Amino acid sequence: MSIAQRFADLVAEHYVLADLAPGYADAIRGVATRVDAALPDLAAANEVIRSVAPDGHLGIRHLPRESADPTGAFAVTWTGPTAILSIAPVFPDDEAAVRSAAAEVAGAERLIIDLRACGGGDTDVVAALEGHLLGATPVLVGRFEKRDAAPVEQWISPADPQLTMPVSVLTSHRTFSGGEDLAYVLQAAGRAIVVGEVTGGGAHPVDHFPLDDGLVAQIPTGRFVSVFTGINWEGVGVQPDIPCSAELALDTALRSF
Repeated sequence: MSIAQRFADLVAEHYVLADLAPGYADAIRGVATRVDAALPDLAAANEVIRSVAPDGHLGIRHLPRESADPTGAFAVTWTGPTAILSIAPVFPDDEAAVRSAAAEVAGAERLIIDLRACGGGDTDVVAALEGHLLGATPVLVGRFEKRDAAPVEQWISPADPQLTMPVSVLTSHRTFSGGEDLAYVLQAAGRAIVVGEVTGGGAHPVDHFPLDDGLVAQIPTGRFVSVFTGINWEGVGVQPDIPCSAELALDTALRSF
């Protein structure tokens, strides 16, 4: 069985939206020859997959995953009393880094979180930053749903220092996954104003399943549902409160406080 055919079988078995899974699997089988031919270039192979199964998290990756994952970082700059916390290219996989960044910006009068170049990150790390921003009591922000499993509630636990200043979040069309999570939750909770572009639209947590030749199938197996909106940002992106180009987002946010 070819890698693409095996990938299609795994999509049918595990993809989170059971009503879409059979159709996505059949569509991938229909382009399996093209996917297999493109596999030396995973970006090209995944482009073929997503052309018939439009989920930005769906694709084929190398093993070990860690070797292919970028290292994320927080960076803090200041514009007068306004702190700008930039997160790129993904959230750092380190909750201690979250606490350090929160402490660094704690004295700011205003906070801008720049997610324009943030392509994702671990859900727990995103939640850790939300814990500094959503108040001093636990907050239920949503639930995770899986096929054939009970929903799991996501509570955000408060963390010190509490950041109580006004917050704006900057987005671009490149903001994805974990970056969208932070923007969506803060916006839906009424905690932040989102400034910039509509984001990439990837709300589904993933699992990884072995294929051949040192490859894994990355398949969305979960669905986040916000308690504030009853939906999520999958396929539609986070909609900015103040739409503008990504290039103008910082200046626009500074003028909006």
